[in-house]
Amino acid sequence: MSIIGKSYWLGTTVLAGAVAAVSPVAANPAAVGKDLAVKLSGFAQVNLAVANQDVSAGFGRGYWVKVDGAAIQFDASATADNGLHYGLRLDVLAYADANTNADEVFAFLNTAWGRVELGDQDDAGVRMHVEADNVMVGRRGFSGDAPEIFQFGSGGALSTPILTQTGDAKKIIYFTPRVEGLQLGASFTPDSGANGASFAERDNDGDFENVVSLAANYTTKLDGVTLLVSVAGEFGDDEAANGAETPGDLETLAVGGTAKFQGFSIGAGYVDLANRGLTQADIDGGADGGAHWSAAASYRKGPWGVSLGYFSSAKSQTTGRGGDTRVDVLSLDGSYNVAPGWSTALSVNFVEATNINGTATQVDNDGSVVILSNLFRF
Repeated sequence: MSIIGKSYWLGTTVLAGAVAAVSPVAANPAAVGKDLAVKLSGFAQVNLAVANQDVSAGFGRGYWVKVDGAAIQFDASATADNGLHYGLRLDVLAYADANTNADEVFAFLNTAWGRVELGDQDDAGVRMHVEADNVMVGRRGFSGDAPEIFQFGSGGALSTPILTQTGDAKKIIYFTPRVEGLQLGASFTPDSGANGASFAERDNDGDFENVVSLAANYTTKLDGVTLLVSVAGEFGDDEAANGAETPGDLETLAVGGTAKFQGFSIGAGYVDLANRGLTQADIDGGADGGAHWSAAASYRKGPWGVSLGYFSSAKSQTTGRGGDTRVDVLSLDGSYNVAPGWSTALSVNFVEATNINGTATQVDNDGSVVILSNLFRF
């Protein structure tokens, strides 16, 4: 899933509502199908990017014109005589290579008891977790394109907030209705590699299997301040490529929250990845899966928005591979709604990356990334 799709509306809506509530683009009526009502929406984003960095291998030009993805989303739904609301979502990637043509494809069912989804979709933890980038504007700084044009190395520290390991792999998901501000969610993914047309359900191919995601968020309003807090976890078995057991299971925990008042917003989040994907030798040598935290504040008024955010991640390396691999990003973002369906954004990111390759001979990379974006939605 793209960055836009990751969490633009993350955790902010009641999923027992309309299908478009968890979508990064507003679904507008386009047509009526034979049996299901069809809605069509989509987006395309075009960027200009400039980067200045100490270690520029692979990114030596220093400037880019990028199309940051484009997609067309079809939402088809109907309501049965007994009140059941059901349907299907198809996200077709309009700007991809020859082997990639779809993002999320899943069926859903809304009832008085909640919402069930089945197919290629993000898990419950990602959908319900909130953190700093949920209040940021425009490119949302460290959640934007910086990892694609900045050299973060092979040390394993995350360069952008990540909670889940399953992405859009095939899964079953359930959300309760929101009651007194509280909503719960759960999902089950048999194999993290089973994405798209690739079935990939083997249990010895190095993926994660039997992955359970559990999440809850709670929203309330106090003296005009809207609060939203979340807790999420992801748990699963680490498959070894040779069929042997490995201790690097998924045991990810995350907490976060946001507060909003009269155009001002603040948000923060923390994710601990435990020993995700590590061998016993890695663990015995002092390594871990890493952790990251973020904080941000923003202000929106009319078509304008500005935000300031900070992201920090660290991953301990084994003995003899130097100190921790760290990534720190300070982001300043601005956005402006130029006209209906067209918004522009400027993102300025200052990056410090330490021991980027996790080696005894330490390599650091400091620099900056500036991205000017134009986003079109329909």
